[in-house]
Amino acid sequence: MKKQTRLTLSAALTATIGMTSAGFANATITFGDGGASLQSILNGITVAPISNVSSTNVNTDQLNTDSYWQISGSGGSFAQIIVELAGNANTNTVGIYDATNPAKMVTLFSGIEGAGAQKLLTFGNDGSVIINFTDTGVDFAGNAFGYFLNTGTNIFYSDKNLNADSIDHMVAFQGKGIDTIDLPATLPGIWSTNEYIMAWEDLPGGGDLDYNDFVLITESVNPMPEPSMLALFGIGLLGLFGGSRARNS
Repeated sequence: MKKQTRLTLSAALTATIGMTSAGFANATITFGDGGASLQSILNGITVAPISNVSSTNVNTDQLNTDSYWQISGSGGSFAQIIVELAGNANTNTVGIYDATNPAKMVTLFSGIEGAGAQKLLTFGNDGSVIINFTDTGVDFAGNAFGYFLNTGTNIFYSDKNLNADSIDHMVAFQGKGIDTIDLPATLPGIWSTNEYIMAWEDLPGGGDLDYNDFVLITESVNPMPEPSMLALFGIGLLGLFGGSRARNS
């Protein structure tokens, strides 16, 4: 029994490594409109150094690793909707899911919320997910999560490996500390390096690939590099098989 457990654990870890190399890192998005619509959105919120000209190029400045995230420091992550242009605007919801268990999901923004809506995300010491200082009653395994968009018909994850159509439905951009941007509900400020704009495509199969259906900005988060994700899933597997071995010994 012990030998079988070791072999099963080895196979699971090998599968995890294969999943990681396959990728948590997302390939560059090719826009259906060449990026014109999303670039216009970024230009439209940029007020300096050059009005209506963002230093971020949506084709060349895409974040390579945007599947999984963690809140930086000991505080919370503030998020604000920039724009929602989707035909599914009244039904789309955006939220987070546990990196080790995608079935554990918490909604940040519901379909009735539009540009300017704001949310504060924090985690309690016990992994409890807290939105705007209210405990949601959902506990995550730790400070590691992905983002999702739920259209009511389809759920798209920041980890494209979880998407039924295997298409990357989210593209992310990191601030450069250069642009001053004017968001719908707050005074203009610098788009700093700890802030990320995330843009979604909400149609299955990639739709029109314009990634302008739901655009938000979130701060005080960091994308998790692949080695960190491998360690996270590896520890989870060790715990799973360790418990199984204890029961079978």
